Amino acid sequence: MNSRPSKATFAGYMNDDALRALPKVELHCHLELTARPALLKELLSAKGRPMDEATFRRELLITEPVGDLPTLLNIFLGHRDLLDSADVVERLTYECCEDMARDGVRILELRYAPSFLCDAHPGLKPDEMHAAILKGIARAESDFPIAVGLICLLQRIKTVQENQYWLDFAIEKKADFLAMDLADNELAVGPEVFVPLFEKAKSEGFAVTIHAGEAAGPQASRNIRNSIEMLHADRIGHGVRILEDPEVLEFVRERGTVLELCPTSNWLSGVCPTREAHPFRDIMDAGIKTTVNTDDPGIMNISIMDEYRLLRDAMSFTDAELVQINQWGRDASFLPEAKKAAVWP
Repeated sequence: MNSRPSKATFAGYMNDDALRALPKVELHCHLELTARPALLKELLSAKGRPMDEATFRRELLITEPVGDLPTLLNIFLGHRDLLDSADVVERLTYECCEDMARDGVRILELRYAPSFLCDAHPGLKPDEMHAAILKGIARAESDFPIAVGLICLLQRIKTVQENQYWLDFAIEKKADFLAMDLADNELAVGPEVFVPLFEKAKSEGFAVTIHAGEAAGPQASRNIRNSIEMLHADRIGHGVRILEDPEVLEFVRERGTVLELCPTSNWLSGVCPTREAHPFRDIMDAGIKTTVNTDDPGIMNISIMDEYRLLRDAMSFTDAELVQINQWGRDASFLPEAKKAAVWP
């Protein structure tokens, strides 16, 4: 437990009630990895695989660093394997939106990889899965003051031809998707391989956000610039390695490109030795537009409030700075302005 006195006891720092009420923007959240523990346990029991608490935490939660990003990505498969029906996917989506709304999120962008779920569940058809997600979003937008948009994610572990199929899927459902994304191990395959896909995405009117600058190694920071120049990225997912390359830092600062930072996720994937040592403050102080996000709140057993408490208590972010972060997020959101304005106080 952090023994440091809460900054909320001093002028200029919100207490928890005020922090929860702060209108927030969440731009980087993987829908497939948002399941509540209660949902996961219910699904395990239905499959005849009940787990005691210690086993559950060991096999389905990531609460301590796992050493490297590829290892982290492999653990995600346990969650995916439980999401095997449209009803489950709809419930997952609704509950994710509900949890975000109860923590003050007004603008939420959810990303999902159709290939990730459909590869594991051949009986779950892509159209059926997508319709279930839309149904969950519609229910949540009816029940809570939240605007939700979708991003279609392509996987680096897939071939260009396989990803072309899913880009075509997104184009067919262009009215439902705000943007395209590219994720998985960024050190394994460079952005240049996917240039034709993202040129096509841009020509079809999609916005673009790319996972880059997250993994360890000198190439990661260069991937930030390459993703902007080659793949037409409007935002960068993570980008936490940006301080490692002054030229990339200056390039991003001059362009005003927004980073989707995910402090707890970056700690768990080995970017920083502790959550408190995350370079969020240094990146923002360097003139980079930053946003705070959960990435994978279910599997990491966190909430957006946990991330805001981290910024407030460990990094001394003031009320004004937290408001600024959310203004950057609101401006950078790919949702239509009218939809954002309808839920933003």
